[in-house]
Amino acid sequence: MADKTQIKKYATEAHFIFSGKVVKTRASTIEQIATDNTVIILVEKVIKAPEMFMALGGQNITVRFKKLPQLRVGSSVTIFCNGWIFGKTLAVDAIGYTKDTDKNELVKKIQLSRTAFKDDVLKKRIDSATMGVVGTVVKVEKTDKDTETTHFSEHDPNWHEATINVDEVVKGKKNTKEIKVLFPRSDDVRWHKINKYSEGQKGIWLLQKGRKQDRSGIHPKVLAAIPPDKDILTTLHPVDFLTINELGKVKSLLKK
Repeated sequence: MADKTQIKKYATEAHFIFSGKVVKTRASTIEQIATDNTVIILVEKVIKAPEMFMALGGQNITVRFKKLPQLRVGSSVTIFCNGWIFGKTLAVDAIGYTKDTDKNELVKKIQLSRTAFKDDVLKKRIDSATMGVVGTVVKVEKTDKDTETTHFSEHDPNWHEATINVDEVVKGKKNTKEIKVLFPRSDDVRWHKINKYSEGQKGIWLLQKGRKQDRSGIHPKVLAAIPPDKDILTTLHPVDFLTINELGKVKSLLKK
C-alpha cells in the first residue's frame, strides 16, 4: 500500500499505471512461470502507458510483485509497473500499488506528481545552464572543433554547430546577440534522441558547458564524445531545447 510520498515516487518510475480488480492471486495468464508472487488483475482504467498498452482495458494481465501483497479477490487496486513479458498476454513487474478510495483524486495526484517531476528536471537543467536564450538558428555547419578523440566508428556523432541569433537572454550575459551550440547530427541509436537543429528553427536553448555540465540524464559515452574545447556549449539533455510556448514556465522556474 502506498502513501502520498510513495505515489509521487512510483508515478515517476513507472511507464505503465493502471487501475483494476484482482481476479486471482498466486496465478498467471502466462504458462510456465513461477506464481509465488504473481496476481492476475483485470485492467479497468489505463492511467499512463506506452502507446502499445493503451488498449489493455478489459483484459486480464499478470502482475509480479517483489513480495506478494495481501490482496483479496475482487478488490480494486492501482498498479505502478513496467513491462516484463510480452506475448499473447502481458506480464508486468510492479513497482508499487495503492488501494483505490477515489479514482479521480488518485489520477489527479499521479498527474501532479508527473508534472512536478518534469518541472524538477527542467529546473535542474536551468540551474546548470551557462546561458539561456530565445532565438532563431541562422546557420548550421560542420564544426571545426577538435574531434580527434571522439571517433566511435558507426557511433560517430558527426558534430555540427548551429549559430543562433539571440532575441532574448533569460540567463547569462544580457548583451549577447549571437551564440553557437554544438550538436550531433548523426541519427545513430546513440544520438538520434538528442536535439538537432536546422536553419530557421526558433526556440529556447539552455546551453550547457561542454564536459563540465551536470551529468544527470546523459549517457557517459555521450559526455565522453564531447570535444575537449573549454568554450563548447551543448544541449544534450532532452529539456535543453524547448519550444517558445515554454518560455513562461522557464521564467517562472528561474525565479525559484
